[in-house]
Amino acid sequence: MAAPLSRLIVVLLLAGCERSLPESEPATGGDPRRGQALIAQFGCGACHTIPGVPGATATVGPPLQDFRKRTYIGGVATNSAAQLIQWIVDPRQLAPNTAMPAVGVSEEQARDIAAYLYSR
Repeated sequence: MAAPLSRLIVVLLLAGCERSLPESEPATGGDPRRGQALIAQFGCGACHTIPGVPGATATVGPPLQDFRKRTYIGGVATNSAAQLIQWIVDPRQLAPNTAMPAVGVSEEQARDIAAYLYSR
């Protein structure tokens, strides 16, 4: 009886190891939880693999894990919260020839999306 109970406890503990999202991300002023939902809503997973977003497993654009560690955004802009927000709202403003489209994300929504990307 002790062995099955021990296994159950281990499974329950491991289930709680999923990295939870913070309520806010200081650099962007956004909400990562809203950002996660917005990423799905705007269909970002149609082009990118994005950890934690169901169905976001595409390989058209680069995978977006460990985004905070990147040096550049889209190969052209220094990775900062302000640049990432601008990139999400209107990527062609920073890189006119980019394949990434502007999909109608507002600045506030971009803050939330950036918060999610930086939190992962």
